[in-house]
Amino acid sequence: MTPNDDNARQDTQAQYRFLVINLCRIGGAIMLVIGLAVIARQAFGLPIAAGYVLFLIGMFSFLLVPVFLAKKWKSKPLP
Repeated sequence: MTPNDDNARQDTQAQYRFLVINLCRIGGAIMLVIGLAVIARQAFGLPIAAGYVLFLIGMFSFLLVPVFLAKKWKSKPLP
């Protein structure tokens, strides 16, 4: 494998990781909004308890999962 191939592979991997982190944020935001709608107006015919569960899972997915993924995937410093 040449250095160019390795750099291209690392760039592609970084792009995919960035995409996954942002998809976690977007999914969490959607769950937050749906959870709030269920809590406020019992939307979608769901009980209020389900709204609180969606809200908490969305909050976790929006705030904490991207941080954990970024720490896990952080590249090692070059010597």
